[in-house]
Amino acid sequence: DYAGTNQLSGQIIGGLQQSKYAKGFGDFYLSMQRGKFGLDAQYQYVDGNSYGESSRIANHPLGNERVHYNDETCQKSFGIAHNYRLGMNYAFSKNHRLEVAYTGKWDKSCSNSNTAGSSESGMHNDSHEYLHNVDVNYSLPFGLNINGSYTNYRTPQQQKLDGTIYTNENTTETERNLTSGSEQTISKWMFTADQTHSLAHGWGLSYGVKGQFTSNKSYQNTLDKEGNILPNATSSVDINERIWNIYAGFSKQINKAISIEASVAAEQYHSPIWDKWRIYPSLNALWNINENHLLNLSFSSNSEFPSYWSTMSSVFYSSTYTEIHGNPDLKPYSNYNVNFMWQIKRRYTLMAFANLKPDYSVQMPYQPTDRMAVIMKETNFNYENSFGLQASAIFSAGKWLNGNVFAVGIYKHAKSDHFFDLPFNRKKLTAALGGTASIKLCRTQDLRLILNPFFQSKAIQGVYDISPIFRMNAKLQWTSHDGKWGLRINGSNIFNNKADTRSVQGNQDYRMKVNYNWATATFAVIYKFGGYKEKKVKEVDTSRMGH
Repeated sequence: DYAGTNQLSGQIIGGLQQSKYAKGFGDFYLSMQRGKFGLDAQYQYVDGNSYGESSRIANHPLGNERVHYNDETCQKSFGIAHNYRLGMNYAFSKNHRLEVAYTGKWDKSCSNSNTAGSSESGMHNDSHEYLHNVDVNYSLPFGLNINGSYTNYRTPQQQKLDGTIYTNENTTETERNLTSGSEQTISKWMFTADQTHSLAHGWGLSYGVKGQFTSNKSYQNTLDKEGNILPNATSSVDINERIWNIYAGFSKQINKAISIEASVAAEQYHSPIWDKWRIYPSLNALWNINENHLLNLSFSSNSEFPSYWSTMSSVFYSSTYTEIHGNPDLKPYSNYNVNFMWQIKRRYTLMAFANLKPDYSVQMPYQPTDRMAVIMKETNFNYENSFGLQASAIFSAGKWLNGNVFAVGIYKHAKSDHFFDLPFNRKKLTAALGGTASIKLCRTQDLRLILNPFFQSKAIQGVYDISPIFRMNAKLQWTSHDGKWGLRINGSNIFNNKADTRSVQGNQDYRMKVNYNWATATFAVIYKFGGYKEKKVKEVDTSRMGH
């Protein structure tokens, strides 16, 4: 917080990202303070190509037969993106502050996908993404914080698909020659008011309200090669959604070693098919036993809402074999987390946890018996529950090596009675290992190599079996003695590993390998001036937006 000072600082980043193809990027940050008035600006630019691959192997249950299917898809995309933000703040006095920020985004992308194998197809896609957000935050010295924001988000898209599926050398099973246009337009208003009180004897009181009002006007039109409308792939919505959240809570510092915080929230989600109140409690209790031991018990709960596009009623043909089905009946699910942590000597941590998700939803594949297609659809489970143990440690060796390691075991139980005609009740024990190692390579220079390995054993997600995963990321970084200059070389997914999933539940036999995180090296040059320090800014929530 630079309030009351006079300073100008900033950071400039330029670089190149190389996977199968190249991208150039540039970032510019500026922060200025003149007494009580502050301004910060940010601009990010990306221009270039990206690449990804996927493959499918299936024994499709067509009627009373099994039809073998396999394909390989390569996708090359060109994109240009502009992201910008301008924020202003004014500090009237201590704890009395007004902040206003505008965030914008303009993206354009074009992709071409070519598929060969049991089906041959070409798909061209043009899309834009536009975002405008205004956020106002007002903090008053008696503990009241008021926030309001408006977001407008729009994603027009055009797609052309030409393809054919072959069941054998002489028979044509399916032709798809389709042209589709779609657009999602989201307008969202949100406001919050939060009040805190510091009371006598270590007590604290807090309460607040949040209101969110969203308008979703979206459509998709799909035409066949004769120009006729495809009814199952054409739809539109004009939906208004409302979310209210009211909470109250308290905190208590019992003594120097023990503190507790608790709250309860009542949330109402209203849409054309959903209108319900839910209660979400939370608790955090901390016992700092001594310098070597600390115990923490926490419980949190919240709701997770489906993306706007996933609730459309139309079918989107992403290839000749793959259909993405919307689900207008998709409902939000609850998320309950409990953690018990024991920290030893501020270096070792043991934790037991449970994560309960009634009505959990995720997109999964289903092969119908009446046609050659795999349906990708997001549906609600009965529940998905996870229980686990985690151990982690911080390590160091002199001044040249430091980092952390962790190991976690997770027992997952997922159940659904309503996934097409394929109910499932699945259980799986999964282990994961990972960590970070930072190695200082030079005595006289700040030159470091940072390694981030990660391994996960076999896992499940709904009907999916997920093969073991290994990822290795690395970074080589140099910083000048005065902190003004820096060089970064990053490597992500260095060994170019693919995600490998398979569904063999019931009569299903579908395997998919995907790698849209192609092995990538990134080189960046960083220049800082005026003692610039990165400022944490409020991100615009677009998690439910987009195709």
